[in-house]
Amino acid sequence: MAIRISNVNFYYGSNQALFDINLNIEKGDTVVLLGPSGAGKSTLIRTLNLMEVPQSGMLDIANHKFDLTAKADAKQVSLLRKEVGMVFQQYHLWPHLTVMQNLIEAPMKVLRLEKEQAIERAKGLLARLQLAEFAERFPLHLSGGQQQRVAIARALMMQPQVLLFDEPTAALDPEITAQVVDIIQELQSTGITQVIVTHEVSVARKVATKVVYMEKGKIIEQGDASCFETPKTEQFAHYLSHSH
Repeated sequence: MAIRISNVNFYYGSNQALFDINLNIEKGDTVVLLGPSGAGKSTLIRTLNLMEVPQSGMLDIANHKFDLTAKADAKQVSLLRKEVGMVFQQYHLWPHLTVMQNLIEAPMKVLRLEKEQAIERAKGLLARLQLAEFAERFPLHLSGGQQQRVAIARALMMQPQVLLFDEPTAALDPEITAQVVDIIQELQSTGITQVIVTHEVSVARKVATKVVYMEKGKIIEQGDASCFETPKTEQFAHYLSHSH
């Protein structure tokens, strides 16, 4: 198992956002989290690298175990984040750094990579993501799609075991969305485990090996990609029939 989540409960103040979440994810799976707004998808994905720390439950991810009733140890959390990369909808690139600088910053600081090694690794990823010509540009001078690909490259620089995507195609046009889908599919062949929050069922259908459907902080249905053709719950069937 790459990820095992057991009995996770999450509260914002007195509002419960996740109810008793149990989820097992195999190494190499591409898991898609689907559901209406407010279902808890983004909260759940943010608990996987402890950007949001649940009040109870167990998290076992990339060989790091956390009992969430105890206070998470900051050192353990930073070790976890080396193994669990995250790509956000808003890219979160550093505006004052070039694309190349954005990529090499964390590996040099966190992984203690030599600058030459980091640059070599970055060049390889930029070439793979068709970004080689943009290495010296600043994020501001890139399109949204290019920035999203840089953000993916930056996460891959750390060679994580698990890569999290929170709505990676939400702000992108169809052509760029297709490129991001291609990248996710290409990453599948490397054996990396991917967890993706999306509201685009068409994207989910193209990449999911496992589907998790949520409503109001609960997992309603989970299974392999055959769920798209034969949903097991009325709720998921209803969601699929109303999404484009």
